[in-house]
Amino acid sequence: MRRKIAMLLCASMAIGLLAGCGGSSEESKASESKEEKGADTSDKDSGEKVKLTFWKSPHSDREDDIWAGMIEDFNKENPDIEVEFLNVAWDSVVEKETAAFSAGSGPDISFQTEQFPLYAKNGYLLSLDDYADEKKLSGYPESALEYCSHDGKLMGIPFVALNSVMFYNKDMFEEAGVTKVPETWEELREAAKKLTQDKDGDGETDQWGMMYEMDDYWQPLSYIIQAGADMWNKNLTNIGFNNEQGVEGLTFFDQLYHEDQVVLPLEKYTNKDEERSYFYNGQVAMFPQQIHYTNIIKEASDINLGAFALPAGPASDEEHAKWNFANIGMLSISSQTKYPDEAWKFVEYVTRPEVEKIYLSEVGFFSPQLATNDMMYEGDEIMAVAAEGIKKLQVSPASDYANAMLQNLKIMYENVARGEKSPVDSIQAMYDSMKAISGE
Repeated sequence: MRRKIAMLLCASMAIGLLAGCGGSSEESKASESKEEKGADTSDKDSGEKVKLTFWKSPHSDREDDIWAGMIEDFNKENPDIEVEFLNVAWDSVVEKETAAFSAGSGPDISFQTEQFPLYAKNGYLLSLDDYADEKKLSGYPESALEYCSHDGKLMGIPFVALNSVMFYNKDMFEEAGVTKVPETWEELREAAKKLTQDKDGDGETDQWGMMYEMDDYWQPLSYIIQAGADMWNKNLTNIGFNNEQGVEGLTFFDQLYHEDQVVLPLEKYTNKDEERSYFYNGQVAMFPQQIHYTNIIKEASDINLGAFALPAGPASDEEHAKWNFANIGMLSISSQTKYPDEAWKFVEYVTRPEVEKIYLSEVGFFSPQLATNDMMYEGDEIMAVAAEGIKKLQVSPASDYANAMLQNLKIMYENVARGEKSPVDSIQAMYDSMKAISGE
């Protein structure tokens, strides 16, 4: 493999989805695809515009408008190509893409994240090794290119990069006398205690130091890895934190909820909008989340917003101690497309630094290309915090069982947050559940 293997994050989907992908071998799918392409009359041959479909799930309420402008510019540069954009909801994208690829009618171009190994394994994605030359790839870190690879073949061009920060309310810090942002777990606990208050004196807490967004699988996991554990075992079939370090990390999370009582309790809200309102209204001081939430928070509130790097854990090595969730999204081409050359033109165009910055700056993401990042967010102190992490982006190994991991992380997180299981029992239950799925 020409690119050095670095730490990755590219989660595949559950075994059940694999069973629903048609059942034929990768070779037969490739053969059928070629025969279909040969039998079809090309739009190019008829003199009509080549029509391409592009599917992506939204990262912004303005997703359609942003892409409409970018596609219009592309079409002007390529008048023989017409791109149709389809905004596919996150909660249905895997189901829809799986069904479409299985039926031989997947999108020509798609935005891929954790689910892409499922499609690559089944032969639904086109290797881009013959399209992306060294000049095109030279601006990407090797870890980003490896993230987008499967079995040594490049399955997509890196398009977005993100990581997490601790958002905080500067005014609440000042009022509580917290003069320094926390850099360690103990400093985080002390700051959170000062920020958790009974403001109206009725004997009930009405201001909390922290909150963790419901359905966010990644932020609580940071403590487990920062304690020195690994996400996966050596075979990538089960968790790697069924050990003392994993228990130490989840115990810290448990202490914040129950011993210190500095985290907004889950029973205080029933949905994300209700939960976020506590931060927007100045009732929660700190909120760990992905960096693109900067725009979401600014659009929803007028709080004096700041951000700092997630406080480091007790692990002996910096790679573990300062871990936070990071990810890369990529643009892929279907192996079923009739027009791979035209699809590549679109992918190549969108991933040019001067073009991709249009989307990224609107949404609040970074690029895996550092050259693009140099063109965005000048003078933005919040984005500057995340930018330092992007330069040394930490991503984690891929596994076919990552979707099961995500679902079990949510169960583990809620079991501890609600006080229904101890950290030890919660981790053991997750280990047993994963073992039942993978057999290891």
